[in-house]
Amino acid sequence: MTGTGRWPLGEVDASHSFRVFDYWARNRRRFPNKTHVAVLVAESTGGRFRIALEELAEHVPLLVVELRSWQGSSEVVIVPDLVVTNDSVDVSGTPLAVTAGQSRTETDWKDALTEDAWLFHLDLAEWARKHLGPIVVDYSPKSYIGIRVGRRVWAPLRPRKDGAQIYLPDPDQSRGDESPAFAHFREVLAERGYTLNWQTTYNAGANPVAVRLRRKDLTDTAVHQLLEATYRAVQPGAHNWSEEASVERERAAGESSLEIESDAGEGLPEPGGMPDLD
Repeated sequence: MTGTGRWPLGEVDASHSFRVFDYWARNRRRFPNKTHVAVLVAESTGGRFRIALEELAEHVPLLVVELRSWQGSSEVVIVPDLVVTNDSVDVSGTPLAVTAGQSRTETDWKDALTEDAWLFHLDLAEWARKHLGPIVVDYSPKSYIGIRVGRRVWAPLRPRKDGAQIYLPDPDQSRGDESPAFAHFREVLAERGYTLNWQTTYNAGANPVAVRLRRKDLTDTAVHQLLEATYRAVQPGAHNWSEEASVERERAAGESSLEIESDAGEGLPEPGGMPDLD
């Protein structure tokens, strides 16, 4: 995720407010495959333009942060305070989550969830560690349990009575239009009774693949394939799933062609010889 920010001193004004969106828009155009968030940091944002910022945050990934100064015995500590945010932007695991009142604990979540919902997230985490690789369960977000891969939230879980609504990254790393990988998994999972939705409004488009899962679904091989493809998408140097799948199909087709040619050659006489006659 890429943040585009401005840090004006004093009260925020029209110039600073507009410039952060100018930088954000330019970076979106320059790096279309990255997730971009507009970040405005100022000493104070409570003046004339606060209402406009709050309204804009309803529609674009915007964070507005005020800097608080705390005086110690021999130093001044600057503390960021998140005052305006777009709900789709993930700030869990950062100091902003605490100042925004978005921090929860494992105990908070366990007390709030049904037994099935709690066991679902434990089963998913255990399966991911065993079959995919390292993950960290983050209980600090207010509205979801985050399963992280490095610094990235791979699978935010919004608990339901018997499972969770999960938002996954696209295997082709698309944050805009539906990708060929999404179309493939939507068709495969539809045959098994699942519904995949494409929602780019969540987390600034970083996790657009939405699916509702229950505990029993974690034994389904089609679900395993989706989870594996999305996990690989957040690895360093990841390639598009569709491109890799196409290369694999071409390789398999080439091997099949060689086998057919080899089979066709069986039973032919050696060069210069004649087949045995009864």
